[in-house]
Amino acid sequence: MTRNITPRQIATLLVSTMLGLIVVSGCTDPRLAVDKAGLRTVTVQLNWFPEPEFGGFYAAKERGIFEKAGFDVQLIKGGADVPAPQLVASGRVDFAVVSAPQLVTIRARGGKATAVFASFQTSPRAMVVKRDSSFMTLKELWESDSTVMAQDGLVYIRWLNSIYDGSKLSFVPYAGSSAPFVEGKVEAMQAFATSEPIQLEVDGVMTRVYVVGETGYNPYDGVVAVNDALLKSEPELVARFTEAVRAGWASYLAEPEPINKVIAALNPDLKSTVLKLAASKLPAFVESEDTKSNGLGWMTDGRWNSLLSQLQSVGEISKAEAGSIGRIFVNPSAKSSGGF
Repeated sequence: MTRNITPRQIATLLVSTMLGLIVVSGCTDPRLAVDKAGLRTVTVQLNWFPEPEFGGFYAAKERGIFEKAGFDVQLIKGGADVPAPQLVASGRVDFAVVSAPQLVTIRARGGKATAVFASFQTSPRAMVVKRDSSFMTLKELWESDSTVMAQDGLVYIRWLNSIYDGSKLSFVPYAGSSAPFVEGKVEAMQAFATSEPIQLEVDGVMTRVYVVGETGYNPYDGVVAVNDALLKSEPELVARFTEAVRAGWASYLAEPEPINKVIAALNPDLKSTVLKLAASKLPAFVESEDTKSNGLGWMTDGRWNSLLSQLQSVGEISKAEAGSIGRIFVNPSAKSSGGF
């Protein structure tokens, strides 16, 4: 479930998509669509295939939370070749699920999207080794001469190279299959802590998981980004949608099993045991001290400012670009409209 497209790759696709928008600019804006029930049609681009990491969205749709909020939400599945940040920044979709570094990078390149909700308070980006590995810490692994299955250009890989001496490591691309890791051809692989390690465990391969966020690089993930034009023209709509996502996540965390069956129907490759284990691990990543005080999905200036500094330190963005990004997030609230 690891996303292999880097923030820079997404940003370079932005111009071509904007040109595509010019071609179709005569079409009716889908954001203005209202169905027969009077619900506003809203498009949400996911950045991967249906999995528990989107449990809150599927819960909001299946349990009528979106509908009660006045929306007919179309959840569009993603995949390795689907640049969700580019699609929302260019206005092809209303909302998209992205990572915080992707959003920063695409805004630095002129993309127009703003974060309104952060599903993952702790980033689940991780490195995985087998349980019997001699590497007891991430530092030990990174300063060895091991072969790691990961995309070398990923921001968090560059971050690890900046804090540890990874000069002796060898990298092979991660193509979505854990087979080289299982077969012992590589000593470690990139992963989402709530996905690959669980699948491996169910398949009988026990692992140790090193969450990169514990090294100090802990950006928000599963971030809901909205197209800036929609945020500017209809802030109350964005607030209602955000509150519905929040309610959906609370619903999923409280009772994931029925929604897992929906996810399994959409993604038959996922076993029920994988879904159950993944759901059990999500609270540790979705909940935080901030969410206890302010609600699920809450974001702070401190976390975003820290990310901007770290992205500059690894050369992802320049100081000038960081200064030009502008408002990158808001915490909308629909309380004034009665909530749900």
